[in-house]
Amino acid sequence: MGTEKMFMESKERKEVFFTESLLKELYLINIGYEKCLPCHSFGPQIREYYVLHYILSGQGKFSRKQTTYYLKPGNFFLIEPNDLYAIYEADEQNPWEYVWIGFQGSKVNEILTKLGFGTHTRVGSVQNRAEAEQYIQSLISNDLLRQDHMLRIQGNFFHMLSYFQMDAATDYAQRASGSSKQYVDLFVMHVRNSYWNPELTVTSIAEQIGLHPTYLTHLVKMELRQTSLEYLTHYRILRGKFLLENTDFTIDAIAQTVGYQNPLSFARAFKRIFGVSPRLYGKKHS
Repeated sequence: MGTEKMFMESKERKEVFFTESLLKELYLINIGYEKCLPCHSFGPQIREYYVLHYILSGQGKFSRKQTTYYLKPGNFFLIEPNDLYAIYEADEQNPWEYVWIGFQGSKVNEILTKLGFGTHTRVGSVQNRAEAEQYIQSLISNDLLRQDHMLRIQGNFFHMLSYFQMDAATDYAQRASGSSKQYVDLFVMHVRNSYWNPELTVTSIAEQIGLHPTYLTHLVKMELRQTSLEYLTHYRILRGKFLLENTDFTIDAIAQTVGYQNPLSFARAFKRIFGVSPRLYGKKHS
């Protein structure tokens, strides 16, 4: 792997572009860092590769179409290739400091799906901030241009990306092998990609996979240590919790966004999992 150039627009910004890749399946395009000025905004801009932003400090907002997320340290957002709608802006009082990583590859879609990214899931929080930021800091160090560090940079990128999972349930051990695990992977993929659809049920997923719902639940229970319905419900509620923390959506709108036609059903499930109603939770985190 080689680098083309490193440029700095100010002492608060730097960026490196890579011109060669070690692996075609997943490789770095660029790495950047910026401590933004108040209200500094960017986008929309068409790119031919993925860009993942991670907030180190401060606050800002990420908007796409009609949805706006208010983000803070530990949050991240993903911009896909040829996205015409993504806009992000630093807070006026406490502007954010972030890093971005551009990447591409023949297996990017497969890898992002395993991490839980989908059409409706582009924003989230890292699993372990302290560990993730160790790898992030190594990526934006001053050694980026040294040729003997390129292999280490690629490895740190892989390690860092593993922390950007959309929910804690994705981090289950690679215990089983063969078709049973493949079925569970398919189930998880269906949930992550279609949780917003109110017609998504354990039965509908089982039909698409080609298994009886009871047998699918048995496989999921062995792999994830929770039933298939528990996983689907928990995932929807986790996405709802994130929206409560990072958007100004009403509870009714959040319920619909995560697949609940009845807001009362969403509220009951939320309270069962977190011990507090979504309304009270939203007030505490507003």
